[in-house]
Amino acid sequence: MAGPGGGGGGVGSKKERRGGFREEVLRAGTGPKPVKGQKVTVHCTGYGKDRDLSKKFWSTKDPGQQPFSFNIGLGSVIKVHPGLCLWSRRVSSLGNSAKFSACIRD
Repeated sequence: MAGPGGGGGGVGSKKERRGGFREEVLRAGTGPKPVKGQKVTVHCTGYGKDRDLSKKFWSTKDPGQQPFSFNIGLGSVIKVHPGLCLWSRRVSSLGNSAKFSACIRD
C-alpha cells in the first residue's frame, strides 16, 4: 500500500521515520483514501504513562471521550518534525477502518 509523502507499507510493515518516530500498519483499510482538506474522524490512544509504553494514559474510546476529527493536510494536528504531520500523512495513506501504531521518541 503506498500513500502520499512516502507513506505506505502493508500490514505488519514497520518503518523508522525522520523526526524520531516509528510506525506500523496493524490493519489495512478499505475503500477510498481521504484527500487534502477532507474531514476525517479517528480514534486514538496514547501510551507511555510514567514512560512505560505498555501503559495507556488516554483514549478517545474511554468513557466520556469522543472520536477525534480533523481536516487532512491542513496542519491542524500533531507535527513530529517541521513539515511532517504524522496524522495527516499516515491517515491519508490508509483506507477506512485501518489501524496503525506510531511511537514518537522524546
